[in-house]
Amino acid sequence: MSSAYGRIDRPKEYDSSKLELLLPIESLTKLNEQVSVHSLITILKQLNDESKLIVYLQTLLNNEIDAGNTYPQKYPLNLTEFKNYFLSGDAFIVIKSGKNVSIDFSNDLEKTILGTFYIKPNFPGRCSHICNGGFITSAIHRNQGIGKIMGKAFIEIVPLLGYRASMFNLVFANNIPSVRLWRSLGFQEIGRVPKAGYLIKKNEATKQANAEEEEEEEEEFVDAIMFYYSFV
Repeated sequence: MSSAYGRIDRPKEYDSSKLELLLPIESLTKLNEQVSVHSLITILKQLNDESKLIVYLQTLLNNEIDAGNTYPQKYPLNLTEFKNYFLSGDAFIVIKSGKNVSIDFSNDLEKTILGTFYIKPNFPGRCSHICNGGFITSAIHRNQGIGKIMGKAFIEIVPLLGYRASMFNLVFANNIPSVRLWRSLGFQEIGRVPKAGYLIKKNEATKQANAEEEEEEEEEFVDAIMFYYSFV
């Protein structure tokens, strides 16, 4: 799966040494538990079997796609599609641990992986200095501030990858936690796309009733907000 522009390479102005000095980034959750943000590539190098972690991250994304109200995709991605979409740029994970991660963390990924995000160019060539990002907080670790931890890490990491700005194309207006997060971190709202997504309604009572009656879930058109952040 490629973008509307095909495969896009990130900017050449990239100093890996600065990123290596920054990562991993330690933080505390709302529950005062220590977590750390790591480069996915670095973590995969430590594992004997990297496929288990990649498949778990694929599951996290497909769960969001199945929910039908945060990502634009309609159907789950197979492994190749997932890699082409989520892992085509730079990817990062939040682990329930300090900077030094025990290899045993991979024995229980549901417990230890709190979230993940990617950073990749939003546009090609002359506009490749503007990046895009995609974020997922594990459903069982929500309401702990993981989204904010990833957002703050994103702001630190992006300029070290050579980008000069970030632009999120589709932050759906009914995704209140996400909208609130980007506003709180200083992202500018630069536009709104009317009825950008045909999404499944988030009303849990409606979902439960529909599931019991084996009916289709209710859907609605939702606007999307475009958020922008300048690093220069």
